Amino acid sequence: MVDILDLIKSRRSIRSFIPKSVSWENLMKIVEAGQYAPSCGNLQNWKFIVIQDHSKKEKIVEACYEQYDFLAASAFIIICAELEKAERYYGLRGRRLYSVQNIAAATENMLLEAHSLGLGACWVGAFDEDVVKSILGIPNEVRPQAIIPVGYAAEMPKEPSKYPLSSLVYIERWRGTKTDSAKADHNYAEIISRKAESLVGSVKDTAIKRKEFVEDKLDQNSDEELQLSPKD
Repeated sequence: MVDILDLIKSRRSIRSFIPKSVSWENLMKIVEAGQYAPSCGNLQNWKFIVIQDHSKKEKIVEACYEQYDFLAASAFIIICAELEKAERYYGLRGRRLYSVQNIAAATENMLLEAHSLGLGACWVGAFDEDVVKSILGIPNEVRPQAIIPVGYAAEMPKEPSKYPLSSLVYIERWRGTKTDSAKADHNYAEIISRKAESLVGSVKDTAIKRKEFVEDKLDQNSDEELQLSPKD
């Protein structure tokens, strides 16, 4: 089984495609990956529009500020957010933030599934939403938030440079370092040690009290037996 981290690291944004058709089965696998993304309250306030018609793809490419390289992709998948559905449960935060997060999670799932199938894909966010809505008949209360061209890559981009992980990760607090982590670990160890000592002491106290209780009972039973025994 492929380590998901290896899949994540090897994925690339593909902007150049060869004119080769992607099967409907694979397109649905990609959509299904989006379906299984996490969403706020499991609302799943998304819809997926699959476009294979060439004339519609031409119009969408123009709406994507004339990114004509995408036209060779086999299909476009437009991911739309049902904003009112999120707002109904979570107010403006649901509309303005959670919906964006939901669509982003679905989009990333779909990009990874496309890559796992040996396909190329790209996350397109630069497009005229009103034009795309007009082309596809999307209602006013629904917002297209991402477009994914899917196809066979004409070229594989080089691995992009990344910041070192050490410059991105803080520990325990903003700009916290390993020193802070070591201190926190030491404090945590002390707390656990004190709790363990307290627990051991409590167990010992309980054992002593239990022993005393049993001994008292035995003494009491012994006295009762003496009182009940027949006299010589």
